[in-house]
Amino acid sequence: MGVRFSRFYLLVLISIQLCLAQNNIDPKVSELSFGEIRSVWDNADDDIFNMYFDYYVAKAKKERDTAELAYAYRYRAYNLPLLEGIASVDSSISIISSIKILSHIDYDRFIALSYYTKAALFYENYLDEQAVEAFIKSFDYAKKIDDKSLMIRVLSELANIKGEFGQENEAVLLQKKALDFLKKNRGTISDYDEIYVNSLYSYIRCFTFAKELDSASIYIEKAMGLAIIKDEPFYLNNLSELRGLLHYYQGHILKAKDSLLKYETLNNGGAKADIFFYLGMIEGKLEKPKIKRTYFKSFDSIMRSLDYPLVDNANEVYRFLLKEAIDRDDSVSEKEYFNRLVYYDSLLLRTQERLRKITLEKLDLPLELEEKRALNKTISIKSKLLVAFYVSCALLFLGFLGYYIKYKKTKKRLQHIMQHPVEVKIGLPSSDTKLDKNVTAEILESLNQWEKRKGFLDGKVNQQNLAKVLNTNSSYLSQVINAHKGLNFASYLKDLRITYAINDLKQNPQIVSSKSMIQIAEMYGFSSLTVFNKVLKAKIGVTPGNFFKQIIKDNLFIRGLN
Repeated sequence: MGVRFSRFYLLVLISIQLCLAQNNIDPKVSELSFGEIRSVWDNADDDIFNMYFDYYVAKAKKERDTAELAYAYRYRAYNLPLLEGIASVDSSISIISSIKILSHIDYDRFIALSYYTKAALFYENYLDEQAVEAFIKSFDYAKKIDDKSLMIRVLSELANIKGEFGQENEAVLLQKKALDFLKKNRGTISDYDEIYVNSLYSYIRCFTFAKELDSASIYIEKAMGLAIIKDEPFYLNNLSELRGLLHYYQGHILKAKDSLLKYETLNNGGAKADIFFYLGMIEGKLEKPKIKRTYFKSFDSIMRSLDYPLVDNANEVYRFLLKEAIDRDDSVSEKEYFNRLVYYDSLLLRTQERLRKITLEKLDLPLELEEKRALNKTISIKSKLLVAFYVSCALLFLGFLGYYIKYKKTKKRLQHIMQHPVEVKIGLPSSDTKLDKNVTAEILESLNQWEKRKGFLDGKVNQQNLAKVLNTNSSYLSQVINAHKGLNFASYLKDLRITYAINDLKQNPQIVSSKSMIQIAEMYGFSSLTVFNKVLKAKIGVTPGNFFKQIIKDNLFIRGLN
C-alpha cells in the first residue's frame, strides 16, 4: 500500500508545526509579524505565498533577523521543484551558519529541521534512498539536542518507509519504539496529542503493511476517535482513507470501494495511482476485468506522467496488464508491459537492498536508552531467526531431495533384486599357486557337493571342521578357496549363506511374515543378527527392512491378482 502523496502533505504539515513551535515572534511587532505571515503561508496559493515570501525576506533583512531569513528559505522549499527546493534549503543552512552568536542548540535544531525538509522533498519525488539518509541525519541532530518531538516523528517516518519496502516486521517494531518513547516522555513534549495521533497513524500503516489487520483495526478506531476529539480534519481524512484499505484487506470489498471512491478526487499523483490500484483489484474480485483494466491503465498513465517512479503494487499492475495484452494478442502492449514489469522488479529489488543497508548502517538510535537496545536485540534476533528459517528450509529441501533420490534408487534396486536371482560372489582366482592339481580338483569337487547339500546353513560349520569333512587340513582348504573362489574362508561362507537366504526368501515369502529377523538369520547359518544385516546390505545394497517389506508387498500383490 502507498498513499505517498498524502504522506508528503502530512510531512509538510508536521514540518510547519515544528517550525512554528521553534519560532516565537513578538506579536507587538509593527505591521505583520513573522508569525502572522506564516499563518497566511499555511493556506496560501503559489502567488500569495511568493508575495508573502518576498515580504518576509524584506522584513527579515530590514530587522537584520538572520534566523528568520534562514527560516524563510527553508520553508519556501516546499513550494519549489525538487532541485530548487533542495537549493533553497541549502541556502537557509548557509544563512544560519553565518550567525556567529547562534547557540549550538539553536543551530542543531535548525539543521535537524532542514534535513527533515529535505527528506520530505526527496520522499515526494520518490527518491527514497535520499529521503532515508536525510531522515537519519535529521534524527542524529535532533538527538544531539534531545528534541524528543522531532526524534519521534523521524522514527515514525523511517518506520513507514521500512514498511513500504519489505521490512514490515521491523517497521512495526520501530514504530512501537517511537510510541513507547513518546509515552515515556509525555510530560516533556508540548505537542504530545498531535504527535500521538500522527504516531498512531504511522503505526496503523505499519500494521497494514505487515498484514496484521486485527491490530490495525483496533488502533485505527482509537486514532479516529482522538482525531475527532482534537479536531484534526487532516488526520481524520487520511485515517478514513486508510480504513478503506483495511476494508479491502479484510475482504469487505464493497465497503472498501465506497471509501476509496470518496478519496479518488481528493488525491493526485502517486496517491491517486495507489487508489486506482485498489479499485482495480476490487473490480477484479467483483469479476469485472474490463473495469479492472481501466483502473490499471489509469495507474499506468499516472506512472508515465511521473516518469515511472518506484511505487508500491506496480509489479502486480504490470503483471496483470502483460497477461491481458498476451490474451488480446497485442504484441506492442505486451512488449511495453513486459519491459515495465522487468524494470519494476529490478528497481524494487535494488531499492530494498539499498534501503536495508542504509538503515542498518546509518540509523544510529540513542544508545543511552535501554528500550532501544532491547529493540536492536529483538530486531537482531528476528533477523537471525529469519536467516535460520531460510537455512532450515534449504536443509530440509536438500534432505527431502536426498531422501527422494535414495528412495528412487532403493526402489529400482529392489525391483531388480526381486526380478533376478542373486548370484554367489566370484572373486579373482589366483593363477600363482603351488597346490597339487589333482588334490585341488578333489577338494573343489567335494566342496561343490557340500554346497549342493547346503552344508553352509549349519551355523556351527567353520574352516577346521569343514576341512575334516572334506578329508583335508584347514590350511590347504583355505589356500584352495583363496585360489579358486577368490575369497577368504569367512567371506566365502557368509556369501554362500546370504546369497541362498536372499533367493530362498523371495521364493518363500511366508518366512518373512511368520518369523522374526533373528530367527531368519539363524535359519541361514548366522548366529548374529548384526552380521546378517551387514552382509545382506553389502550384498544387495538395501537394508534387510526394505528388502523384507518388498517381499511382503510383492506377496500381497500376487495374492490380490489371484
